[in-house]
Amino acid sequence: MPSIAVKDFGPIAHAEVDLKPLTVFIGANNTGKSYLALAIYSLSQALRGTNLRHRQLRPRRPYTRPRDLAQGLTRAVGNSDSQSADFERLWSEEVELQNWPPGVQQWVRSQSKSQAKPLSDNLDYELRRCFGSSLERMRRRGYNIESSDFAIALRDESTGLNWQMRCRNDELVTEKWESLDTQTSKQWHLLRWTLPTAFVSNDNEALSQLVVFSYSGFLLSGYLSRPHYLPASRTGILQGHKTLSSLIVGRASTAWIEPMEVERLPGVITDLIQALLLLEASDPPPRMMARIVEFLESDVVEGTVDIAKQLEYPDINYTNEAGGFQLHQVSSMVSEIAPLVLFLKYLVRPGHFFIFEEPESHLDPANQRRLARAISMMVKAGIRVLVTTHSDLFLNQINNLMQASRLPPRKRLRMGYKAAEVLSPSDVAAYVFRPSQDGTEVSLLPIDSDQGISTESFDTVHRALYDESIKMEHQG
Repeated sequence: MPSIAVKDFGPIAHAEVDLKPLTVFIGANNTGKSYLALAIYSLSQALRGTNLRHRQLRPRRPYTRPRDLAQGLTRAVGNSDSQSADFERLWSEEVELQNWPPGVQQWVRSQSKSQAKPLSDNLDYELRRCFGSSLERMRRRGYNIESSDFAIALRDESTGLNWQMRCRNDELVTEKWESLDTQTSKQWHLLRWTLPTAFVSNDNEALSQLVVFSYSGFLLSGYLSRPHYLPASRTGILQGHKTLSSLIVGRASTAWIEPMEVERLPGVITDLIQALLLLEASDPPPRMMARIVEFLESDVVEGTVDIAKQLEYPDINYTNEAGGFQLHQVSSMVSEIAPLVLFLKYLVRPGHFFIFEEPESHLDPANQRRLARAISMMVKAGIRVLVTTHSDLFLNQINNLMQASRLPPRKRLRMGYKAAEVLSPSDVAAYVFRPSQDGTEVSLLPIDSDQGISTESFDTVHRALYDESIKMEHQG
């Protein structure tokens, strides 16, 4: 699993988190939960072979073409009979990297090293875009610290990647890049990949697989692939995206007469707006995803959420027994869940990475529990999920789902839980963000085999309320 570390970043003095299939951030307001979640989103965007940069006017650093990679690997294999024979084994077997032909090993190392600079440039760009600010403004401020620089690190034990970056003079630079060639043989054993048999015939699909392999396949374990982000302000964005888009289109019609000025928005907001504008009703989602959508529509919003193309803007509609409604006519609860339903119907698929800020917003206690079950179903369907939350109800429901995984199937069903929603404790990690005089410190919360994730931070508030009510009772 990948490990993300930040230092002197926003309000955070230090944090290091291991991303599990379900990762939960809890803590007080303004302690950096969203800051770290957005940094992880920026990193996952930067690591994609194709990111949003190609949609911008700014020139992007081009990646090597598939055919050039193929030719480079062919030259690395060489023409000797022994190397060709060894290379042929790779077509049909999973061979540990240390047993690949020497020329291929060297080629893999060189390809890894060549990625440090373009990936660092990509992350520099994505941090500015997603946060909507300069890098200098992301450093930790308001504390007595020696340096104004912030640092970000990505480590992945399964592939041997150790990438450390630092912001200097409003520029992100790579300080350390260790990959396969500098790691132990034990870590090398963990890297396995089956080369496509069609590669020998220059098949386009095989070449595209080679690109994925060369640039990200051996850099990551798949935990950060194809990211999606639902920010805490999603209801307002959902309500206003058509107005904003209409305004931009209206101004564009006169842009050739007078300069066009558009209000700056953080990239994470524009990503959501773009996703909504580009949504199109398509084929039904895979069965596992369809089950989650059905659960959300039947048990949470008690109706269906879908889109209808109206001119250039998709119209989001909600339908229940009373009829059809536009989104601005429904409750805030439906507005909160609507983007999740649409994403699961048309965008998010197993293997993707999904960041969900404050899923409990505008939900009553019963629906908070149901939504926690839906998120657990997403994890079981193969979606990597990161959640920031202030809800003890949400956390306790996750704990119950972990405990349910220990029950025999019949007893679990009597409790109302299906196998498709219970969680293994090994698939869950929770981190608490605690403020201090030097900035926020982020700590891993232990997961007890009987009680699950510690709810100590919530329990303290409950005890204070209880003690206060007892005092008032005695005073009366």
